[in-house]
Amino acid sequence: MLIEELDWLGHSGFRLRAGRSVVYIDPYRVSADAPKADLILVTHGHYDHFSPQDLELLSHRGTWLVGPAAVAERVSGNVLSIAPGEMLEDELVRGVAVAAVAAYNTSKRDPDGNVFHPPGAGFVGYDLNVRGERLYHAGDTDVIPEMDAVAGVDVALLPVSGTYVMTAGEAAEAARRIGPRVAVPMHWGEHIGTREDAEAFAAAAPGEVRILEKVA
Repeated sequence: MLIEELDWLGHSGFRLRAGRSVVYIDPYRVSADAPKADLILVTHGHYDHFSPQDLELLSHRGTWLVGPAAVAERVSGNVLSIAPGEMLEDELVRGVAVAAVAAYNTSKRDPDGNVFHPPGAGFVGYDLNVRGERLYHAGDTDVIPEMDAVAGVDVALLPVSGTYVMTAGEAAEAARRIGPRVAVPMHWGEHIGTREDAEAFAAAAPGEVRILEKVA
């Protein structure tokens, strides 16, 4: 089962073992002895999601990196740009198809009234199909209509800390909308958000919720 192959790295970072391949999403402050990546997916360019130091640590000659244009243009090597609605079919890692889903704010605003993650910025979440099982990493987002495209996924990774992303209650609404087999709270415990946010999400969300422990 896909959830058993998933490690939480803290904040919004995850490592997925897909057969013999290793896939990272938004790695940030990973350990020096972390397994090298075959594929790294970055949701957007904010420092706690796009960390050049971590990308360098995890990369080898055959590593591919996928991210929005604003990320891809800042990285050299094997890089592909992706935009909401686009898909990569088994092109980079055997058995893993990658689709980009829009990720943006509707209500989380800075003191000037601007949303932190604008709809037109090209930020993404990811819908991965790993040998028939699907994993959704929402990125930094509020509850948005584009989430309907990932309804019924096996695993949904949803931010719960509020301020810049969904609150625990809003993430529970997203879980109701998506209906995953297993929901996992993220975007907590590093810079913003607490275990209480994760537990509040678990109490409010329908279906199975797993609060993962951060791996070293």
